[in-house]
Amino acid sequence: MIPFMFEQNIYVNKIATDVVHWTSNNMIRSAIAPLASIDSIGNFDAFKEGVKRLKAEYLGPGKTFGSNRIASESLFYGHLRALVEYSGREYREEQRLLLPNIEHGIGWLQRVPSNVTQPYVHCAVSQGAYRSDSIRGARSWLPHYVVGPYIHYASSYYSDDRIAALKKRWGKTLLVFPAHTYELSEMSFGKERFVESVMSTYESDFDTILVSAYWHDADDVLFELFQQKGATIVSSGMREDDRFISRLKTLILLSDAVVGNAIGTHIGYCMCLGKPFAFIELADAKINDIGNAFKTEEERELASIQRQFEESFSSLSDKENKKASQVELYEKYWGGDSAIKTPEEVSCILDISQEVLKRSHGFTRRFPEVIEEMAAAHVNDVAYGCLLSALGRG
Repeated sequence: MIPFMFEQNIYVNKIATDVVHWTSNNMIRSAIAPLASIDSIGNFDAFKEGVKRLKAEYLGPGKTFGSNRIASESLFYGHLRALVEYSGREYREEQRLLLPNIEHGIGWLQRVPSNVTQPYVHCAVSQGAYRSDSIRGARSWLPHYVVGPYIHYASSYYSDDRIAALKKRWGKTLLVFPAHTYELSEMSFGKERFVESVMSTYESDFDTILVSAYWHDADDVLFELFQQKGATIVSSGMREDDRFISRLKTLILLSDAVVGNAIGTHIGYCMCLGKPFAFIELADAKINDIGNAFKTEEERELASIQRQFEESFSSLSDKENKKASQVELYEKYWGGDSAIKTPEEVSCILDISQEVLKRSHGFTRRFPEVIEEMAAAHVNDVAYGCLLSALGRG
């Protein structure tokens, strides 16, 4: 626990947190480094063995894996790196202080994201605007930047030539996203049935079937069952690996179509990259998300959202008939193509944050007044427009 006096300044908070957790954070970095060096697309077996060793050493009941640093959510899946490099800048982990709250996935519900209320958070970034009202209700002064699907900003893990060579070797390719778990969740579905359903439905229509394994499930029997049926297992890597989203983009680019048995961020990414998506065996997947502790009314809302997605993405063959409802969901949760920012706009967002920290000297109590001063400056440029839009005044 960091004393309150340290929380009053983002720079002091960072230093104090880094010092207190230096040993454990260094251990986590050392554990991630060898896994990050593996091409988990082309060498899944090596990645799986690394994950098995990591889980045996670091994970147990009720434990989560990850470093303890302020603004660490912005580092998940490489989202910060993708945005920074897209803007034309060289990436450094310390830039998480500029964008201290990049929502790492789609939360679906109208909850105030827990990390938004951290004292050091002076702006929030998400794909869609679906939580803007909740965020402004909690912190009316906070800029909320809606940037569209993160996958747009990522570079591919493989070169264009290598992607072309793999597409030639694999032919027509289906990518499968099974429902996955994380440290504080449980998932149940008929695995043999799911494998049989995927293979019997699509094997004759595709030359290659790729199955994406989330790191936490890399050693699950599901993937052995798929391999026994002739599928190829791949992974985008560790959650803390800053090339995760680049691998994910490569996998989607390599595919001709995508299927899965749970709602997830990948659906909007497929739409962004022009790949058709459909559900298969959706009703069979039951998720027990212990970490989020959903209330009864929230579970009902989630069920309603799932039905909307199921109706809109019911099959690969009728995607044109469902296009309007698909776009509506894409725009609500992922922001849609219209929310995508130019490199100049992302650069301006970083500059605005740098200016907020400069004017406030990092003191959290000064964030609201500094942001209001900047919003009242009436400068007619790209940065000013980005800030006003993020404040809901554009």
